[in-house]
Amino acid sequence: MIMRAAVLMSPGILELEDLPDPQCPKNGALIRVAACAVCGTDLKMLSQGHRDLAYPRVLGHEVVGRVEEIEKECGISEGDLVQVWPGVPCCRCRSCLRGKDNRCAEIQILGFNRDGGFAEMLALPQESMTRGLNLLPSHCDPGLMALAEPLACCLNGQEQSGVSSGDIVLILGGGPIGCLHALLAVWLGAERIIVVERLEHRARRLREHTDEERTSALAIASSFSLARAVAEETEGRGVDVMLTATPEIRVNSHLLDLLSPGGRVSIFSGPRLEDSKEPIDLQGIHYRELTLSGAYGCSSRQNREAVRLLASGEIRAEWIVTKRTSLDRIEDAFRHSSERSGLKSVICRD
Repeated sequence: MIMRAAVLMSPGILELEDLPDPQCPKNGALIRVAACAVCGTDLKMLSQGHRDLAYPRVLGHEVVGRVEEIEKECGISEGDLVQVWPGVPCCRCRSCLRGKDNRCAEIQILGFNRDGGFAEMLALPQESMTRGLNLLPSHCDPGLMALAEPLACCLNGQEQSGVSSGDIVLILGGGPIGCLHALLAVWLGAERIIVVERLEHRARRLREHTDEERTSALAIASSFSLARAVAEETEGRGVDVMLTATPEIRVNSHLLDLLSPGGRVSIFSGPRLEDSKEPIDLQGIHYRELTLSGAYGCSSRQNREAVRLLASGEIRAEWIVTKRTSLDRIEDAFRHSSERSGLKSVICRD
């Protein structure tokens, strides 16, 4: 049998191809993809590559599908709707055994160094059976549940930076990730969330779909305006947590000045290479007891929690999906995301 797939041949070259259907791996599963969302990392891979990417590659790591075939007993049966955690860890190293499987030194990732979900079919190895498959209620919207993996990544960043009740949280970037961060911070009990976004239409959409009493979405274009706005929003106290939800932010000592004493920063979006060597005031970190933490991907546990939050309706994120299209029109989805004309694009089967 032949399936359709979007294959990244090299930076700038994404081709729709007819490929042989993958075979079900021993003790693994075969999934018919129902939805796969476009991530900012997919855009980066298309334009410039990625350190974890091998060519040619079927991209796509935010995947929901139906089980066509499964060999290993894991509480999931053929025909079940599932969300897929994209990590394929070794399951035996110290990180895996401690529940930090996204830190596994041998981890492979669907859509990076294994073929992903921008295809009609997806093969999952044995390692995915116990950690990578999350059973969904049959009535779930696959396009919505494709947001589970990015929401789990946000959960990782907010756990690392300790977002909790009473915090004032600053989110730099109001794209899909910034919106998910805002919804999650509200759920975690943050007292106030300030989202800064350059595009007014994104800031307006965020204001329309979040709690106005706790969330401010500001369209700000300069660092000077940012400092002034944070001072006004916090009455000069600064913020407790800062989350970088765009790679366009330069994390430097001026940015750290926006923090209150004891403030925490999550380096969430990967910094641009030219910004990654920015000098930092270590004395300021020492005397003000600031904390900087990185967040890359998500663990299988965090992914399961994100699935629960979306499936239960505790976090309502339907409005973040602003374009749905077919695999044959994947270029439209990539264009919608890269031009920032809306928020999240999802490739859907139906």
